[in-house]
Amino acid sequence: MQTLEGVRTVGIQCEWVPGTMDRVWVHLPEGDVQVSLEQLQRIAGTDAVHELYLKGLVLLPSEYLESFTRLY
Repeated sequence: MQTLEGVRTVGIQCEWVPGTMDRVWVHLPEGDVQVSLEQLQRIAGTDAVHELYLKGLVLLPSEYLESFTRLY
């Protein structure tokens, strides 16, 4: 099992904010940011949203880091 710290070095982990259906935690090296589902879709695409719905967690490549950091 990979720890959260291990995942952060490989990519970006996104998961649902508990109790919501339209808010997502994005775990970045600088800290966590909460985004809307629409923002996630704009940045990472529909496939990422579909994976989030199916698995409850999506791992994105670090190439999206800059886009998410702008939301800070």
